[in-house]
Amino acid sequence: MNSSPRPTALSEGWAAAAATLRAYPTLLRIYWARTLEYRIQILIWILSGAVPLVMLAVWLSMAQEGPVGSFDAGTFVGYYLAAIFLRRMTGVWIVWDLNRDIRTGGLSARLLRPLHPLHYDLARTLASRPLQALLVGPPIALALYLYPGPQLDLAPVNVVRVLLATFLALLLEFFFQYAIGLTAFWTSQAVAFHEVWFFIKALGSGYVIPLALMPEGIRSALSWTPFPLMLSFPLEMLLGRLPPDRIAQGFLAQILWLAVAVSLVTLLWRLGIRRYEAFGA
Repeated sequence: MNSSPRPTALSEGWAAAAATLRAYPTLLRIYWARTLEYRIQILIWILSGAVPLVMLAVWLSMAQEGPVGSFDAGTFVGYYLAAIFLRRMTGVWIVWDLNRDIRTGGLSARLLRPLHPLHYDLARTLASRPLQALLVGPPIALALYLYPGPQLDLAPVNVVRVLLATFLALLLEFFFQYAIGLTAFWTSQAVAFHEVWFFIKALGSGYVIPLALMPEGIRSALSWTPFPLMLSFPLEMLLGRLPPDRIAQGFLAQILWLAVAVSLVTLLWRLGIRRYEAFGA
């Protein structure tokens, strides 16, 4: 009689999670090589992010007569140049791919792979970050060095905090965009939903206008949304404008909103894949 213990659901779950994590180094290498093939497309995306430069020119013209709130000319330069870099590090463009695969039936082939399709999309997103950092980082660092006035908090402990906050911001953007993309199971308007999301996020994250310069009522309302956590939080931390208590609150809020986003993706996937398979896609 075989007395060996039978695997429990928990042990099987841990084994599956470990197998998924072991697959990530390979996935990252594959998608890093693929990213290099599309470096020109990435460069075009980078150059298209001219909105902060336009806003920087507007604020600098106003700052010639004196500080605007707590921002002087140097602070504006540091803010918007850092915003451009962090936006490249946290930006995600997954909605179009999901919408296409779901609408055209391309998802069927992806379901035959050993891992959940989300892991391939996440690995592809993560693999593109180093190239974007190499393309955007040096010219921005040079501009910050040459322009007098910008002040960044580059203390090692703060740099680590900024890196962690930026990574969590990337995950927030990824999972919320993934949730939007999954609405393609029910509607053909997933891309339109994303355009609305992008417009609100551009304003609510501080990408267009620093949140510190917005009216108190708007800032208070935005504090209940995930948008400031996707850019403004790591950005203001990099500028050294956040006290320790707000940094702790920001990390806690990022984790809570990430749990919401992951739960939303899980729910939409389960409901959507049933509908997808029911229609024989």
